[in-house]
Amino acid sequence: MRMKSKSIRHRASIAKSALTIAVTTAFLIQVAYSVIICNYEKFDLYDAWYQKKTDDFCVFKDVFLPNEVRYADFMASSLDYKKVAFTNSKFPFVPPSLYRNFDDIRELYVRRCSIDTLRITRLIEKMYAGNNQITSIVVDGNGSNNLKELYLESNLIYDIANITNLPNLEVLVLENNPRIGDVDFAFFSRMGNLWKLDLENTGMRKITNSLKLNLNELLRLDLSNNELTYVNIQLFQTFPKLQHLWLNGNNIYFMEMEPVRSVVPDIRSIVIDDNYWGCQHLSMVSKYLLDNGVIIRSKECKSRSVNKVCCSDNTESIDNRYIIEMNIKSESKLHEGIKSLEKENLVLRQIVDGMRTQLHNFMQNYTVMIKDERTSGEVQADNLASTEEESSEDFAYDDSSELERFSDQDSVELDVITEEASSEEEQSTEENLIESESEQSSEATE
Repeated sequence: MRMKSKSIRHRASIAKSALTIAVTTAFLIQVAYSVIICNYEKFDLYDAWYQKKTDDFCVFKDVFLPNEVRYADFMASSLDYKKVAFTNSKFPFVPPSLYRNFDDIRELYVRRCSIDTLRITRLIEKMYAGNNQITSIVVDGNGSNNLKELYLESNLIYDIANITNLPNLEVLVLENNPRIGDVDFAFFSRMGNLWKLDLENTGMRKITNSLKLNLNELLRLDLSNNELTYVNIQLFQTFPKLQHLWLNGNNIYFMEMEPVRSVVPDIRSIVIDDNYWGCQHLSMVSKYLLDNGVIIRSKECKSRSVNKVCCSDNTESIDNRYIIEMNIKSESKLHEGIKSLEKENLVLRQIVDGMRTQLHNFMQNYTVMIKDERTSGEVQADNLASTEEESSEDFAYDDSSELERFSDQDSVELDVITEEASSEEEQSTEENLIESESEQSSEATE
């Protein structure tokens, strides 16, 4: 009886397992080959300014795809929809059939979908993929040429190399990705159109900026809720149009703000509350910012505060830190200044030595030139004297010949004038004789 019962139980378990496998396979096949159709409707979301907007989207609802299922057909009554959204859905990644069927998609909303791998195609301009489990991001071919807004808040991202080569990106939100860690602003050097960068709660411990070119369009920079302890306003000099800076929720106890207006001339507000401020240093920082027209955004503080920003009266543990920091920086600046002066002194010595060599060569050349001029002057004087003697003799000879030539010409001209005068006299005499004869003949006739 026991053997029969064991056999019956074994057969029952086998039958149950086979039934389970068959049902699961049927379900997977049904899901894998199912066609999912979206509804064309109004959809609400928030834009880059955190303002609510409503737009027409093709919305997929209640889409659940297990990890084993890699494909499903996503379709719509018309496949020319450019904006697609998923709500109350879960899948490991966006199925390729969506990009294949909606080949002109421009905006994709896949928030809270448990995605671990995100793919960005070449035509997408706005991607909303926050509150997922994304660790890997793939950008297709020339996908970077069109993407303008990328929202990746609250994910598991640790490597941003694939999203820093986006030249047309204007908005990048990476908040609540604490695995990213320290970020050099040079990573975003190709994003010349970037005006909003959100790095809140990304595990940043220090600010690093090795940018060689400015991010000329950056207006809003959020570095709040990180682990920063020291801030120097000079680190933001490559953001000439920066208007709003968030530094709240860090561990900042020391800040160098001078000269804020020459570094970031358009700055309007800096959020500095919820840090480890010493009241003495905070009073200096806040006064300087307010005197320069910078708004200190803060919340009400029930304890010790300066301009509504909480601070501590424990000067031994807090205020002394920035004093030590200032002394350390002053000493390092002094050493740097000494090294700089030593370099300048070495350069000046080299210049002076070069000038001395040039002056020595000049004096030698000048001495040789003077000697040559003296020798050539004596020779020229002798030549000049002999030349003057020869020229005087030539001049005397020329004068005599000229006088003889002029006297000969005068005699010739005088003879010509004399002959002309005698001929005129003879002519006038003949005319007188003729007149007298004519008068005599006329008298005789009378």
